[in-house]
Amino acid sequence: MCAIPDETGAAIGWLELEIDTWTTTTEPDWRRLMQAFSRNGGGFGLALAQDMFRLPWYAWRIEDVARALGVTRRSLQMALFRESYSFDAALRRCRRLNQMLREGDARCRFAAIARSAAQEPPFR
Repeated sequence: MCAIPDETGAAIGWLELEIDTWTTTTEPDWRRLMQAFSRNGGGFGLALAQDMFRLPWYAWRIEDVARALGVTRRSLQMALFRESYSFDAALRRCRRLNQMLREGDARCRFAAIARSAAQEPPFR
């Protein structure tokens, strides 16, 4: 995300998403989430948010995610908190962003840019 103040001082910006394909799966990638959670060094919040974004229609409940990962709700919340994530806030943002990208939004302009793996990532 990059934000630049406009002439009024309001921040405008853009968001770059690196998504390989829209998925046709109906379930989160539990194996990938389990691996991210067990690493304990971070990255779980991002992995969870990516799955939430890919599957916004999935019936996401923190209790179900904890059960699928074999952990308690509390330990899941603590892992997310350590990475500055909130389950509910991440889900809300992912669903909204997914909807905006699929339907378009008058306040946003979206551009799809194909990039080869050999290219350098843009300046961040």
